[in-house]
Amino acid sequence: MPSSLTQRSASTYIHWGMKTCPSVTATTMVYSGQAAGVHFTHSGSGEYICLPNDPEYDNYNKIHDNERSLMYGAEYEAKPNAPAFGDLNEYDVPCSVCLAHGKTTLMIPGRTSCYNGWTKEYQGYLMGEYHGFHGKGYVCMDKNAEALHSSYTNLNGALFYFVEGRLVH
Repeated sequence: MPSSLTQRSASTYIHWGMKTCPSVTATTMVYSGQAAGVHFTHSGSGEYICLPNDPEYDNYNKIHDNERSLMYGAEYEAKPNAPAFGDLNEYDVPCSVCLAHGKTTLMIPGRTSCYNGWTKEYQGYLMGEYHGFHGKGYVCMDKNAEALHSSYTNLNGALFYFVEGRLVH
């Protein structure tokens, strides 16, 4: 359900890989949650989303057929002992939705610094689904990403892989 908050100038963004919002900028946490999306082998709806840790259900109906959309928790897919995120391989991915006061936000992929006039909220790695699976878009995973506590289950639902650019200039 889309929500709005009366505010002079603000925007929201998802802080992927972290349970909190950056403390170095003027942000307020809207909620903390878990990354989720469509199973890596399924088609249909499926962009990455940040589900709140405290869901509410309205008129829950148990469905007994296959006419529904399925959502799965997301995991890091990084080689064990890799320079980045090796210790997070197969762990579930936290996220937080942040309200940035007095500014507009966007992700600038492929850079570690901002263009003039912009302020960095956080720095990270571009991640997305494996190139042979159904796409879900790209996210900026915080370079200091953390795991959800006791979440090493390797259920392989929605997955986050590092992106490798193959561009022609």
